[in-house]
Amino acid sequence: MKSKELNKLLVESFPNLNEEYVEETSWQEGDDTGSHTVYGDVFTPYLTGCIEENKQMEMVQAFEYVEKILELQDEYAVDVVTFSVLESIAYLFKEKKDLYNLLGVKTKESIKEFL
Repeated sequence: MKSKELNKLLVESFPNLNEEYVEETSWQEGDDTGSHTVYGDVFTPYLTGCIEENKQMEMVQAFEYVEKILELQDEYAVDVVTFSVLESIAYLFKEKKDLYNLLGVKTKESIKEFL
């Protein structure tokens, strides 16, 4: 999977992030901006905010999306989600133990290396 495909998948799955996405990519390579940048600067802050504000429905949706990406078994996509999302939020799992219950099987496996 290329950056463009992975980035478009994010915006299609989370239309509410479109404004942040456009702001982040407009001064870079547009839709071809590296997904580590997009996910790290757009999706991760969104997910962190949902966790900190205890927005259950949004957290469930976000973690289901992470699981879906990991299930693709696409090396680039897995790398992006693992290192630009999960590694960045790992500290929250130490503070909020119940978050672990929202994770799918592959996400649990991936986050273990950071806990």
